[in-house]
Amino acid sequence: MNTSELLHTIAKDRVAGMRTIDSYQLKPAIIRVTSADMSLDLKNDMWILNTRGLPDSITELEIASSDNVFTATPKEYDFMDEFRYQVFTDYIDIKTDTENFQPYRLEFVKIIPHRN
Repeated sequence: MNTSELLHTIAKDRVAGMRTIDSYQLKPAIIRVTSADMSLDLKNDMWILNTRGLPDSITELEIASSDNVFTATPKEYDFMDEFRYQVFTDYIDIKTDTENFQPYRLEFVKIIPHRN
């Protein structure tokens, strides 16, 4: 399964049980992490982590939301296949464990639900 198919499968699974949602749209989003502790309000959207790799300058990354907590080191992340495509809802709290913080980017795909 290619990445696009996987992202659509994840999105379909997430919106399948929602009564008022009849379709969705996927839209890429890039977040520049500018501090070791950072938060984002996702409003009604769900975001799928889609980053290819984590920077070697960090020791560990933790991303938490109302329905998910994901933690990985850069080496662990490199060995993950489909498991790296985590979904986050409502908000994202990003915590970066590092000795000398340097800004980096994370790539996501927004699942934007459309109501009928």
